[in-house]
Amino acid sequence: MKNTIVLLSLFLAISIYSRAQEEPKIKFGKVSEEELKMSVYAADTSASAVILYDDGKSEVAYDNSTDRFILTSDRVVRIKILKESGKKYADINLSLYSFNQTKEELRGIDGVTFNLENGKMVKTDLKKDGIFRERENKYWESVKISLPAVKVGSVIDLKYTVFSPLLWNLQPWTFQYSIPVKWSHFYLEYPEYFRYNHSTRGYHPLTSSKSGTKSESINYTETYQTTKGGMSGSINERVSRSIPYLANTFDYIGMDVPAIKEEPYSTTMDNFTTRVVFELAQTDFTKIGGDFKNYTNTWESIAEELDKDEDFGGQINGGNFIEDEIKKIITGLTDDMQKLTALYSYVQKNIKWDKYRGYQTSQTLKKTFNDKTGNTADINLLLLVMLQKANITAHPVILSTRDNGIIHPAHPTLSECNYVVVKATMGDKSVFLDATDPLIPAGQLPLRCLNGNGFTILKGTAEETPISTVKTQSSMSVMLELKDGKLLGSATSRISGQEAYNFRSDIKDAGGKKEYFEKLKNKTKEIEYLDFKYSNIDSLYSPLDKTYNFSLNEGLSEDNSIIYLDPILFGKITENPFTAPTRTYPIDFGVTSVDNYTINFSIPEGYKVEELPKSKNMTLGNNDGKFTYTVGQVANRVMVKIRFSIDKTVFLPDEYPTLKEFFDKVVANEAEQIVLKKI
Repeated sequence: MKNTIVLLSLFLAISIYSRAQEEPKIKFGKVSEEELKMSVYAADTSASAVILYDDGKSEVAYDNSTDRFILTSDRVVRIKILKESGKKYADINLSLYSFNQTKEELRGIDGVTFNLENGKMVKTDLKKDGIFRERENKYWESVKISLPAVKVGSVIDLKYTVFSPLLWNLQPWTFQYSIPVKWSHFYLEYPEYFRYNHSTRGYHPLTSSKSGTKSESINYTETYQTTKGGMSGSINERVSRSIPYLANTFDYIGMDVPAIKEEPYSTTMDNFTTRVVFELAQTDFTKIGGDFKNYTNTWESIAEELDKDEDFGGQINGGNFIEDEIKKIITGLTDDMQKLTALYSYVQKNIKWDKYRGYQTSQTLKKTFNDKTGNTADINLLLLVMLQKANITAHPVILSTRDNGIIHPAHPTLSECNYVVVKATMGDKSVFLDATDPLIPAGQLPLRCLNGNGFTILKGTAEETPISTVKTQSSMSVMLELKDGKLLGSATSRISGQEAYNFRSDIKDAGGKKEYFEKLKNKTKEIEYLDFKYSNIDSLYSPLDKTYNFSLNEGLSEDNSIIYLDPILFGKITENPFTAPTRTYPIDFGVTSVDNYTINFSIPEGYKVEELPKSKNMTLGNNDGKFTYTVGQVANRVMVKIRFSIDKTVFLPDEYPTLKEFFDKVVANEAEQIVLKKI
């Protein structure tokens, strides 16, 4: 009897689990009253929208009309809009490959918006004017589908099909978005002649994943000439034929998938989003008299492919058109670093970046040189050629930017790369170069490029390369005194690295030094800026200096009997950026940094020190960061020195509690005040 009860319980559990995997009974174009009246998603009451249903199917099958295999991808999605901020999810963006005669086609687009108005359901169909196409670059076209009449409370249905002759471009299926997903299902089927590498990425587990096979066939009609009944001449005979094969099937389900949340100091959320990614590994048609081909890439094979690519190696191997210009630029220079800097500055100042990224050129380098504009590859490969023509050892480095996601270490592929920089080598020193931004010195890369490792492309091979840049440094000295009943001071700082770049960018965006200073004056009420001086704004290879004279509008009691002095007047960390109790994703600062801060305060005559902060010395992890707070009094002066450094760029989630605690202590220490009292 006891065994019977156990078996019955097990059967019920399996039955309940099986029912949980069943697809919701949803039909395109027909919504329920419950869906229309839904005002909040119970599993996430903060959600601005929720994907109620997302069903996809991709199939590689033989197409008789074109006599080749075609990849067909269908999608049906239903989204509920819950808040004003959720209306943006009614806009769907798709990227389609489109180069010369090879194109992906978007067909069967159908969309409906449902609203509840005066207790009745109102349907609004998607029209042609809700579909927009634009060219991203010479290889890709984007299609934006914007559903009509969308407002808070709307339910939208959308379906479409993508036909692709590009069997390598089997798009990943995404189960997780910035809004929650109630149900997501993806089915994939392809013949035994193909093999794709599958990899599941992200942190949220799938509800179900299974695979199998099924019998399929290629059916076609063959026409040939024949003679019948001794008649002279010949006639066309049509015969139906069939080639049986096994199809591989894969079924993935995600249920109640939570929204992926942005966390401070993270790269793109695509790195952590739950999805299934595919890569064509092999085709094997030997069973039916065809060939076997291996598509699994190595970085060596990728290097060979790039060398043959007319938009990469084909451009690097030229460059005779610019030799005269190179001679002019480096005339009189004998040191390789001087030559490098001169050539880098020339490209940086004369060729404007069009804001398009890529590792392939959009035009010839000669056209880039003549037109003075180009994409990332146009600019940096032009610089590469110029360096090589000047006999400086230099190679291209392909990488993926922070907003594009990391390059998967187990599956070498160009599809994950979207950028190229230059690595110049002089002796044992390597210098990374990106000439797309006129505000960045040679040897420093933009923050967007700092995303793990890239790959240096050499002749016939590739070398994994850690992408690094210079440390960000800041040093500030403040003098403060009580004069004529007011707290007056001066602050001098010297910055370099990413912080200097940020400041130069702010000056440029503001329209100049004076314009920036006027904006700064309006940013804070506690500090009244009186005047300023900025040095080396245009000298990229010198530290940038800033000087301010100011007065404090706080700190004195009404009768001046007590002075409350916050010793950290600039750059204070007032809040811990890490507030969540746990962390799911790595913490990525991008660059290492060190900040030094000193304040000297003259104790006014007739006052004494009532309270001073205590000196402290803290270390983060295994010397991954340091915080030193030193306080001292000599005669009538109080001096506070602070040194704060982050010496590692990436921290893993299991290091988060230590990092969070470290920042908690930093915030607490920097909040302490100096208290002076009238004698």
